Amino acid sequence: MPYDNRQRPGTRTSTTISPKMVLEDIDENIRTLNPEASPLYTLGQIFGRGSKPKSHKIQVIQYDSFDNMDFSDDCVLGSATNAVFKRFARIKLTQPSRPTTSGSMYYSPQDKFYIVATGQTVICVMTPTAAIRETESSYSTLPTAFTGGASTSVCVAGYVVVQNIHPEAMKDFSTSDVVYLGRTIFESQDIEADPAQRDVLFDCNLVEHKEKVISMTEDQRYLVTTKGKVPDWTFQQRAAFKELKKDVDYTAFFSTREIEFKIPGLPMRHMNGLVNAIKTNVAVYNPATITDFEEMFSNFLFDMAFRYNPNGQKKIGICGGRFLHNFNKAFKDYRRTTDLEVKAKKVGMDIQGYFLPGGFNVGLTRSEVLRQNTALENWCFIIDPPEAEWRIMKDFKSRMYQEAKSRKDKLMIEWQGTIAWHREQTHALLKTI
Repeated sequence: MPYDNRQRPGTRTSTTISPKMVLEDIDENIRTLNPEASPLYTLGQIFGRGSKPKSHKIQVIQYDSFDNMDFSDDCVLGSATNAVFKRFARIKLTQPSRPTTSGSMYYSPQDKFYIVATGQTVICVMTPTAAIRETESSYSTLPTAFTGGASTSVCVAGYVVVQNIHPEAMKDFSTSDVVYLGRTIFESQDIEADPAQRDVLFDCNLVEHKEKVISMTEDQRYLVTTKGKVPDWTFQQRAAFKELKKDVDYTAFFSTREIEFKIPGLPMRHMNGLVNAIKTNVAVYNPATITDFEEMFSNFLFDMAFRYNPNGQKKIGICGGRFLHNFNKAFKDYRRTTDLEVKAKKVGMDIQGYFLPGGFNVGLTRSEVLRQNTALENWCFIIDPPEAEWRIMKDFKSRMYQEAKSRKDKLMIEWQGTIAWHREQTHALLKTI
């Protein structure tokens, strides 16, 4: 029975074990109580499907293009150390879009920037490794009190020295966005730009193998007709398929990528699920402190869910029931109407889609994987479907078999596959504390 999934005592035979199963006056339908109200295999209906995996490790390649937007949180004016250098400033560039290279300065002398906080356009004259040319045979030098280091020809790590392209003093600022404008060269200048190559990023997921097995004696399978609407073997088979589909669905949500080598030569592989694949856009909130769910959700969509949109302006939100309940209550003032002839005499609202300015919209759907009366009921996943692909090797395949010298019939159902996450930055997760 669904409420008692333990192995039944002894072997299930053609003789009924429990007296409760021999009642004669019985409804012909087997009425199944299932906590999952939404269709099974939820993500299978949303994600795309790629080719069969050809290896246990599925690799995806991603290229993060160069971002011209940078940020500075420190500015030292040249006039503070030497009045002659009032057009100069030493600014710290945090390179937020390039965290893996933040230890080294990407920029070079002659690169131009626009300082948003001051409205000034500047040119880079010194980095931690180089300085701009002053003449055809010499390079710029500055006092060490200004460069921040022991050398007059390079500045301290993490900073660049810039000069206002207008003959006027630099303006001070505490923090500012900085826009990179590219490299500008002198007339007939020799080729001196630092060479660079563009790196692609490799990520991977592992192929996971799952199974379920049911077993019956030959007599129980072929000779006994139960009082239910379907034979017991058929019922057991259908129930096992549904349970395995749910197992795959839950794994696609919550599994962590890992491989174990407990048995030499026979590793166990675990795929990476949705909650662990989303690393960039994750917001955490306390539902008890939110007074306006609509505003909170709108900010989340603007700041994270639609931060990157390579596939257009529409995404899908998979939400817990409590989140949708609280979100809909945010629009309670819109329920009122002066029209007494309300169509179908309905009250309440059902917000199935939410729009942001610019045509961006997210379709909201409830998933019982985010179970009611658990912390997950307040969660919401925002998914960009083209950025995830099912890569399935065995799609719920079944096989009958018998052990040696045994007349017991057994059915094995298996699933083997994984998900290729292409650009995790296009997804987002709103979760509770």
